[in-house]
Amino acid sequence: MNSAVDQNSEQTSDNNEVNIGEGVVIHREKWMKIQLNVKDSLFVKELAVCIWGTSTLANRSLEGKSCPTTKSDPRPPLTPHKVRTLKSCFQKWLEGKNLEEAELKARTVKLGHYLTEKIQDINKKVKKAK
Repeated sequence: MNSAVDQNSEQTSDNNEVNIGEGVVIHREKWMKIQLNVKDSLFVKELAVCIWGTSTLANRSLEGKSCPTTKSDPRPPLTPHKVRTLKSCFQKWLEGKNLEEAELKARTVKLGHYLTEKIQDINKKVKKAK
């Protein structure tokens, strides 16, 4: 488990939940499982699902802009404070890997790509189910 992230999280009154920052609370077991991920993309995508849930992610976009390929109506943006919390958790998780500064920055920048990719994956599954 990444102690750098765990030290900055606060327990809620219920021992089954953890405050990962800015009042964002998720299940402790899921949080511990997410921290064990080896891949950056899985860390970000699984944490996003814990924070927003798949139904919310399916109806949102990263920044509230319309899709450049389909020119569809813009979807509401993801909650800014939750995006900040996700980014903070991701940075702390990466810092626990003792990366060089350049590598840390290069990997942190990919957060938006991972979030957008997760939203697209969810929407593909929704379209296939119809």
